[in-house]
Amino acid sequence: IIKEKDLEMQMIEAYNEGLKEYKKGDIFFAAKKFNEVELLYPQSIWAPRSTLMAAYVYYSQLYFSDAIYELERFLVKYKNHPNTDYAYYLLAICHYNQIVDEKKDLGEIIKAKNYFNLLIKEFPNTDFAEDAQFKIELIHEILAYKELYLANYYLDREKWIPAMNRYKKIVNEYDTTIFIEEALYRLVEL
Repeated sequence: IIKEKDLEMQMIEAYNEGLKEYKKGDIFFAAKKFNEVELLYPQSIWAPRSTLMAAYVYYSQLYFSDAIYELERFLVKYKNHPNTDYAYYLLAICHYNQIVDEKKDLGEIIKAKNYFNLLIKEFPNTDFAEDAQFKIELIHEILAYKELYLANYYLDREKWIPAMNRYKKIVNEYDTTIFIEEALYRLVEL
C-alpha cells in the first residue's frame, strides 16, 4: 500500500532535513532542501523562513554571493515579513564581509554602508540598527584611510591640488576618524 503524504507534511520533512544536513555540514544539500520547502508550499509560513535559512546556510560557510542572491529574492517576495530587518542586516553583513582591500574596490563598502543606513532608518529600535551604527563607523574609518592613501599618493608625486582635495574630504566627511589629525597637519603643511 502506497501512502501519500500531504503537502504540509512533505514541507515540514524537507525543512527538518535541511536543518539536519546543515548540522552535518552539507550546506549545499541543506540549502536545496530549504528551497524545496518554498517550492512545495509557497503560501505557508515556512516558505519565507526556509528562504532565510537557505541564505543563512550559505552565509555561515562564507558563500556570500549565494547568500546575497537568496536574501535579495526574500526581500522581493516577502517584503512585509516580520524578519525583514534580519534579512537586510544579513545582506549588509554579507557585503561587509567581502571588503578585501579598500585601496582597490569600493563597491562592497558602498553597498554595505547603504544597507546599514537603511537598517538604521527603517528599523531604528532593533539590535541590528545598533550594530549597523557601529559598522558604519568602521566603514568611515576604511573610507577615510582610502582618502588618506590617495592624498599621500598625490603628495608623493607633487600633485598638490588633488592631494589637498583628498585631505579636505577627510576633514569634511570623516572628521570623527583617526585620520583627521594627519589630514589637518598635511593641509597646514601644503
